[in-house]
This record gives sequence, structure tokens and C-alpha cells, in this order.
Amino acid sequence: MSYQNTKKMTFRLAIFTALWLLSTAAATFTASAYQDDNSVLKISLVLVNLIFGGLMIEANRRYILALDELQRKIHLQAMGITLGVTVIAGLAYSIADIGNLIATDAEFSHLLILMSLTYLLSLIIANRRYQ
Repeated sequence: MSYQNTKKMTFRLAIFTALWLLSTAAATFTASAYQDDNSVLKISLVLVNLIFGGLMIEANRRYILALDELQRKIHLQAMGITLGVTVIAGLAYSIADIGNLIATDAEFSHLLILMSLTYLLSLIIANRRYQ
């Protein structure tokens, strides 16, 4: 695909990722700020979050399809490494929490940070490898 198409798909992915992130923040804030009240609002925000999540997934799929063969290979390798690291670290983290080996409860946000950093680092390394 052309550079312009890839650039367009990247921008579209960034928009839907930002919308999903903002809807996640809104749903999380509302769920914690209003413990017993506003069930309709909470459900609505969760549904909006799911819709934006689905749109983000579709934008990511289209982004991957817009990449050339080498870029797809790089992203696929980074995704595979990220999946492996997340599953292995996530299970160990959960087991440590169950066994009270860590001082706090295991939080998904920690795994999300690990996933993001692993994916980013994997992309950087793979891009350097294929230069």
C-alpha cells in the first residue's frame, strides 16, 4: 500500500485509540466516584467503551492490512513476543498475588503497562534488525 494510505490508517488508529482511552477513563472514574448511584450512566459508559474498543480493533486490523510485507512481519513478531511476555508475567503476577507474595493486589493496569512497553521495545528492536 502507499505511504499516504499507511499514514491515513495510522491517524485513524490514533483517533480510535484516543477515544477508547478517554471512554475507559470516563467509565472508570464514574464507576469509582458513584459507588451506588447512576447505574444507567455506568452501564452506558461501559457500552460506549466497548463500542470504541471494537472500533479501535477494526482500525488496528485495517492499519495492519495497510502495511507492507516487512512491516507486517515486524508487527507480527512484536505482537507474538508481547503475547508471550504478558501471559507468562501475568500468570506469575497472579500466582504471587494469590500466595500473598506481593504487598498489594495484582492490578490489570500493571499488565497493560508491561504489554505496552514490551510491544514498543519489540518494535524498536525489530525495526533496527531489518534496517
